[in-house]
Amino acid sequence: MIRISLLPYIFLEIVMVVLYILEFGFLSFFAEVFLSAIIGVILILNYGFSNLFNSINYFNIKDIFGSLGIAVAGFALIIPGVISDIFGIILIIIAMFWKFKFKTTKSSQSRQYSDDEIIDVEIIEER
Repeated sequence: MIRISLLPYIFLEIVMVVLYILEFGFLSFFAEVFLSAIIGVILILNYGFSNLFNSINYFNIKDIFGSLGIAVAGFALIIPGVISDIFGIILIIIAMFWKFKFKTTKSSQSRQYSDDEIIDVEIIEER
């Protein structure tokens, strides 16, 4: 069943690879696959799952989508092919948009509560 569902993707990927090689050459395709795999590994290791596990204490669904989106985009960039690279780039753009959009709203909310007065209390124990 999995072979049937992946068959159209594999066919489209082969067609796109052949068109890319005919237009830009094999060396360009090889460089594109190699560079996208390196970028994918960097995204997964530096920005993907590490940020997801660091921000798990807050458990904000938007932060999780941003980090998980970058990790999935890195995985899509590791897969050799033109369609998977396009999908990975689109995911990176969406995930970065979510991260930066909600990061600015979170910082503006924290500024709102930073104006509260701080009360210094000293506890004296009686014996």
